[in-house]
Amino acid sequence: MGFLVGAIMPKKPLCVAFLWHMHQPDYRKAQTGETYLPWTRFHAIKDYYDMGALVEQAGDVHVTLNLVPSLIDQLEAYSSGRVNEIQTLMTLRDASTLDQEEKAFLLRTFFQLSPTHMLLPYPRYRELWERRGAVGENGEFSAGLRSYTVNDYRDLQLWYNLTWCGQELRKDPEIAGLFEKGAGFTEEDKRRLLQIQQSFVAKILPYYRKLSEAHASEFSVSPYYHPILPLLCNLRTAQESLPSIALPSDSYQHPEDAKEHIDRALQAHKGVFGSAAQGMWPSEGAVSDASLVLAREAGLRWLASDESVLWNSLHREGRVSGSLRPEEKYSAYRWGPGDPGPCLFFRDHAVSDLLGFSYHNWGAADAVADFLERLRRIHRTLPDNGRHYVVPVILDGENAWEHYPNNGADFLKLLYRRLSESSDLRTVTFSEFLDLETHREPLKSIVSGSWIYGNLATWIGHPEKNRAWELLAGARRLLNSFQRKQPNEQKIGAAFHEIMIAEGSDWFWWYGDDHQTENAAEFDALFRTHLKNVYILLDETPPAVLDEPIKKTQAKFRQRNPVHTITPQLDGIETDYFEWLSAGFAVPGGGESMHRVERLLEKVFFGYDAQSFYLRIDLAPGKIENFSPAESIQVQFGSPEKCCLVLEKTESRNWRCRSVIWPSPGTVPGFAANRIIELGVPLEALGVRRPTEVTFFISVLDRGREVERFPSTGVVSVPTDPWNLDQQEWMV
Repeated sequence: MGFLVGAIMPKKPLCVAFLWHMHQPDYRKAQTGETYLPWTRFHAIKDYYDMGALVEQAGDVHVTLNLVPSLIDQLEAYSSGRVNEIQTLMTLRDASTLDQEEKAFLLRTFFQLSPTHMLLPYPRYRELWERRGAVGENGEFSAGLRSYTVNDYRDLQLWYNLTWCGQELRKDPEIAGLFEKGAGFTEEDKRRLLQIQQSFVAKILPYYRKLSEAHASEFSVSPYYHPILPLLCNLRTAQESLPSIALPSDSYQHPEDAKEHIDRALQAHKGVFGSAAQGMWPSEGAVSDASLVLAREAGLRWLASDESVLWNSLHREGRVSGSLRPEEKYSAYRWGPGDPGPCLFFRDHAVSDLLGFSYHNWGAADAVADFLERLRRIHRTLPDNGRHYVVPVILDGENAWEHYPNNGADFLKLLYRRLSESSDLRTVTFSEFLDLETHREPLKSIVSGSWIYGNLATWIGHPEKNRAWELLAGARRLLNSFQRKQPNEQKIGAAFHEIMIAEGSDWFWWYGDDHQTENAAEFDALFRTHLKNVYILLDETPPAVLDEPIKKTQAKFRQRNPVHTITPQLDGIETDYFEWLSAGFAVPGGGESMHRVERLLEKVFFGYDAQSFYLRIDLAPGKIENFSPAESIQVQFGSPEKCCLVLEKTESRNWRCRSVIWPSPGTVPGFAANRIIELGVPLEALGVRRPTEVTFFISVLDRGREVERFPSTGVVSVPTDPWNLDQQEWMV
């Protein structure tokens, strides 16, 4: 007798939704028509076309590309030749006619890039970089000014523009010829290079429309000038996730501006693509209940934010206390009471950060294998209940790739190919996922926050950021007053345009001490210029305070050097309050244009006595207890002597320190790990025999591959003088 057994259905594939965010603020100055920074042009020739081409060439891979309308405007301006960009003008300046100020400008700005893959591989460019020398106290590179010839400046002018050419543009025979030529460029070479770049930029938006019509890619949108929507609706929403955050003295509450950013963005998107955008990456993933009401009214089907915002929101509802369960983290949510929506997706920030900050240090094959294994690990943890789940991977579509070999092309090609070959993983656009899976988790309310730590502190709270909001509020108040008294639509429209630009997130991103850029002064000046324009357009004299820089700090990462010698007890605990009080310390910063959300390293202390150089490494809360034998911390000293130590847990869960490079036989490092990690390296091993600089960096490794580094580039440099420090410094 036979039995009829029901067929066992395989578990649904895990969906993977990539969103590559394409964004540049408006770098143009209305009064003069000048564009102060070249990043729109450079990322256009390096990234925007290439990111689409990689998807098209991959075949059966679906991704979402997110365009900010302020970027679209600038691409159109570059395409038509309507951009008066300073770096372009300085490139075209005949090298034989450069004056001293122009030469100093070239030496200061024409090396602003990531050197590892954009400068060091090119012998002539590297030679120019090395001969430039160090910057002096006056901000100038005197060695370069003394030694550079006319040919040096001309080659520098060309190389700065040439190295930004992406993989697709390098297929052009003339561009390839310039790379092959390498040196001895002519004035005509410079002109031709910029002509080819302009023609290439003009291809981007038509190419994007073609990709959109092919349905392999979805194009979503962000608010027009990339503002933080919750803060435009009401600055007080910042206190939902950080109740104690300091707010500006002048309130800002203009939900009508937030609505205008959304409505104008959707109009611009339809103008480019011929159809309405279904989804939005709100600027910086920042959402609030008030901003989601506006998104609903605008007819948006979906938005995305970060998993930390989801956790805060579920926690407030009493639905989560510990970590998010996989089925909570990887579901689509329907926001608000009832069914209107919109739907929300929440970014997996650990997986996204690996692409942004770690995989560039790995070989492409190893990085792709690790990424796929992480996805499959997630898949195994999800219930087999007939539902599709989705991992949202969201990050910049531009800034990460300059840190990868070949601008990330090798990595992305292999990643897309492996995903298209996988039966258990499926790439989808966000709209495709909503069509594929009908289940929606309910979410009545959202705790206002962004993709950075689930709060809004990146854009408000610091005195510089708050000062910017106060000055913006003054200009906005003037516009309101003028509107009531003189309904001159032309003047009001022009002034409001300046307000909208000044409401963008980028200005506030660079204020404060959490991010650093060599262009901080330019960003500050542009922001204040937009506010001045409001007054000028409304026939008022701009207040004198708008001539005063807001930006005060320029720290790459927060560092204090030792103020007194120390001799800590190496026992893995903070023995007493004074033990590390005189030490120096460094705190990992947020980076430059990108920001790492999830960190293992929280703070590093350093100091010394006459025998040893000491390090104390503090890990993020809960990390040291959960440190696995597959992970390790590598401390690399670069000078005066090279020394490399690995701190790790054994299979028996005991910490140990082993040396990889140890130049001093007969000496051993001191080491202990408990609540903190403490390390003492004999000065003899480091080669410290006189006052000098000790340099080091710290890497976190997973199975021998780097997943985090501090500092993200370069080294921590510590002036080390145990013989005289106590006479130089004193403490109360």
